[in-house]
Amino acid sequence: MDVVTEEPVGVDSGWKTLRAWSLGSLIGNMGLILTGALVRLTKSGLGCPTWPKCTNESLIPQGMGLHGAIEFGNRLLTFVLVALAIGTFYAALRVRDRGAPRRDLRRLAFWSALGIPAQAIIGGITVLTKLNPYVVASHLLVSVALIVVLVLLVRRAYRVPPDPTDARGQALARVTFWLVMLSVVLGTLVTGSAPHSGDADAARTGFTLEIVAKAHAWSVWAVIIAMVACWLVTRSRSLLWLGVAVLFQGLVGYLQYFNGLPIWIVALHMVGVAVVTALAANVLWGVRRVTTR
Repeated sequence: MDVVTEEPVGVDSGWKTLRAWSLGSLIGNMGLILTGALVRLTKSGLGCPTWPKCTNESLIPQGMGLHGAIEFGNRLLTFVLVALAIGTFYAALRVRDRGAPRRDLRRLAFWSALGIPAQAIIGGITVLTKLNPYVVASHLLVSVALIVVLVLLVRRAYRVPPDPTDARGQALARVTFWLVMLSVVLGTLVTGSAPHSGDADAARTGFTLEIVAKAHAWSVWAVIIAMVACWLVTRSRSLLWLGVAVLFQGLVGYLQYFNGLPIWIVALHMVGVAVVTALAANVLWGVRRVTTR
């Protein structure tokens, strides 16, 4: 799918500004998944044992060592995301399409911005509940939701038209997307049942790791089947990119499982979560049903 870069008549430079800010917001929220994973993988989840302060006496990690610095660094990323969200929303306000405001862009920018304070609050609850695995999972899933919204905003900022398809193609694109989301949710259960909890005393889900890992793997195979079916109907190139990412993510998943969950492979798998989510959202938003008479 080609990006439409020509500016329509009557559109000012606000489009270029929005493209930069929205893409920055998307990359920033994808990066948050990795930094959050690094906090967990380095056992720094309680490096700052309280919230919103780092300790009861200090806002910064005084005397908390490397773990405190890692956790506090992840908290500071929130301010970067806030700045990106504000910039994106302001840019969306300035955009004009043939002299008229684009309220759809404003709504997308608003909801994506609203997710940042929600993330901060959930992060605080994560610390206060001593890394409850279900709260940790919700922290990741909010990032996933923000990526989905921001992919749509980026597509519209770059004026990328969706591919026309029929009802089957649209349905298969939706099935593919939601199967990816199911796989991500099951992946959080694997994380919550695995040894990399973020702290030695953090609770686990209690599920048998082998069972939830196999359920997660089966969901990935379901994604692959849905992608093939969707491609046969739509021939959308966005599915090819998603296919490459899913196959790579599956390979990394098997490598981490059969090699005892080494930290660097787990971190690579979390990068894959962000990339696969963005590409799955691109498939969802990348087709449009066209009714023929």
